[in-house]
Amino acid sequence: MKIKPIYIFLAGIPMILLAVTSVWSVETVLFGINVPLTGTYSRQGEDELRAYKLAINILNERGGILGKKIVYSVRDTRTDAEIARKNAQDLIKNGAILITGGSSSAEAIAQSEECQKAGVIFMATLTHSNETTGKDGHRHTFRWYIDAHMSAEALSHQLISQFGANARYVFLYADYTWGSSVFESMRGFLEQAGGKTILKIPTKLGADSYISPLLQAKIAGPDVLVLVQFGQDMISCLQQATTLELRKKMAIVVPLMDIHMAEPIGPEVMQGVITTMSWYHGLAEMYEGSKKFVDLFEKEYRQKPGTGAAAAWVDMFQYADAVERAKSFDHFEVIKALEGHHFQLLLDDEYWRDWDHQGIHATYVAVGKNPAEVTDKWDLLKIIGVYQGEDLAQTHAENPVQLEPIP
Repeated sequence: MKIKPIYIFLAGIPMILLAVTSVWSVETVLFGINVPLTGTYSRQGEDELRAYKLAINILNERGGILGKKIVYSVRDTRTDAEIARKNAQDLIKNGAILITGGSSSAEAIAQSEECQKAGVIFMATLTHSNETTGKDGHRHTFRWYIDAHMSAEALSHQLISQFGANARYVFLYADYTWGSSVFESMRGFLEQAGGKTILKIPTKLGADSYISPLLQAKIAGPDVLVLVQFGQDMISCLQQATTLELRKKMAIVVPLMDIHMAEPIGPEVMQGVITTMSWYHGLAEMYEGSKKFVDLFEKEYRQKPGTGAAAAWVDMFQYADAVERAKSFDHFEVIKALEGHHFQLLLDDEYWRDWDHQGIHATYVAVGKNPAEVTDKWDLLKIIGVYQGEDLAQTHAENPVQLEPIP
């Protein structure tokens, strides 16, 4: 029988175990952390990993989950859905009872499929496509992060109010499930109100240059340019749009923002950019749970957590809490404990819907601050609108999800 080394981490300390199967010590449980540490969304993956490590260390210091210490194995998805899928398969073979992570919806959907086949819980992290808890949703998958429909509806209220119902829009969108989901959601809300989409341009994930599509947008002359990009792609696209001086002629919207996209850009480029977020570190001033998280994270890493870290934090503590309430690691019992469960971890009332496993909480509309308002390199965004999750989330009639039955 072939013996291979398995790299794991216990309380943050790397170790190597020799294993012939997926058998682990009766005193431990294995979590699989599958995040992009390279590729265009790597900043978000690194942010998630920091939160995972911090949460696991805290849980282990408390005695673990049901008396079992957590060990974890980290894999790099490279911002590639098929690599994420293979990593998930390998982690499941090695005995992981929980898979979590990812910074793209394509990664999330691939992992979700594999976890459903294997009967392993998947706590999706940074995934924004409607499909994750929609047509590609599964009984074993839960997503706390907001979806494209929520962002689009919240943004549409802001844009219609600011630019009028008949404003003209150009969209540059990432050509995969997430970009298409955001584009279709935003176009639906805006055109229903009377807005016009005068140009739509799909762009390649990980593109080096956006000059050509941005010049097309400049020629089209919209009132609003919507950059449906994320991670390093958004950074590059927004910087290039600024260099081309597009912002003198049109407003710029980035439908989804993360502090680890905003901070590398800086206040001069971020100012005036309109966006949405599922969470922001500034909420520490309003919510005790967010303050605790931000303080612990900043003490450990000397930086602010982003939305990916927030989602990872929720995933860890919500999974652990569900196991404790179920008094079992059995996947079906954990699913039952999560479905419909209300909690207060980062915000006020947060909960998991039982029929699509979408996390319900507020969506925040924000704008990049004027550089004169900025107090430090993390103080880049100002919240200008708060929309409750129940008001934004797709209804049962709007969502085509069909979760598998529990035996």
